[in-house]
Amino acid sequence: TVLQDDQIREFFGWITPQSSKFSQLNVTLSSLPMNKGKKFRMTTSTHGSPRAIVPIGVYEAMMPLDLHPTPLIKAMIVGDTDTALQLGCLELDEEDLALCTFADPGKHDFGPVLRTNLTQIEKEG
Repeated sequence: TVLQDDQIREFFGWITPQSSKFSQLNVTLSSLPMNKGKKFRMTTSTHGSPRAIVPIGVYEAMMPLDLHPTPLIKAMIVGDTDTALQLGCLELDEEDLALCTFADPGKHDFGPVLRTNLTQIEKEG
């Protein structure tokens, strides 16, 4: 693969000021103007466990389709297939949520979540 498979956990990695970490939300020193255009060493590590979904506009900025991604993702995470259907989950494939997965501060992988919901919808008819 192109990305290094990194499973090393950093002790208090979130609290130390670092300019070597990429942040979509501009919460690290790497988002300062002097670091614009800098290349970062990307890995597969999520640097922590899954967290709650907080609606701060991350998914809306990354979603390439004309959907409301935050309520759709929340419905899919809890398994509410009726709401997910109304919000357009049938229009999606796993790859459509890849950018949302990349930018998610909650460290969720939305591809398998979508596939689970689509399989459940198919079973229910």
